[in-house]
Amino acid sequence: MPHIAASMRIATVALTLLFGVLGCSESLAPTDVPLDVPPRDGSPLQTGALSYRLVRSSSAYRVTVQATLVNTTGAPIHYRRCAPTHRGPMYRVARTGPDSTRRFFVDWAWACVGGVPTGVLANGDSVVVNVPFGSVDQPQAQPPLQPYELVGQFRIHLELCEAYADDSDHCALVPAPRRQSNAFLVHY
Repeated sequence: MPHIAASMRIATVALTLLFGVLGCSESLAPTDVPLDVPPRDGSPLQTGALSYRLVRSSSAYRVTVQATLVNTTGAPIHYRRCAPTHRGPMYRVARTGPDSTRRFFVDWAWACVGGVPTGVLANGDSVVVNVPFGSVDQPQAQPPLQPYELVGQFRIHLELCEAYADDSDHCALVPAPRRQSNAFLVHY
């Protein structure tokens, strides 16, 4: 049974990424939306900066966005974990702002085991997540990867739970405004 649960979790993550990347509208051309640095807001998860530049290596564009959550709720915060040894919360990334309906691509995905209990962040403690952006070159991709698919305004959403769960897969997530980062810009 654990193998089936793990396979189902991996399939769910893969399908979520596929629909997230392919299912979004492409109604805007790459130059239709200005890529402005968004103002900082009071979101519970705060990034270290508001603007991040993708850095070119010999075969990829990469940048890591670091974000910190400080538990000021007066109670423990529970979060989904990917594996028993994983200390931090799982997260996802979504576009926000005027280009929020465009396609977005990153070349990583969670590949987790099932049956992992939620983690806990005690009141007053903090957790830092390092979120990768960018991709290795994809010359054979069909359809071809477009430059605008790597850049734009984004938010990180932590997988925070309403309560403890024996299996992170089955925790009820808190509403998005209580687990999202401030908006930030990723650009070339």
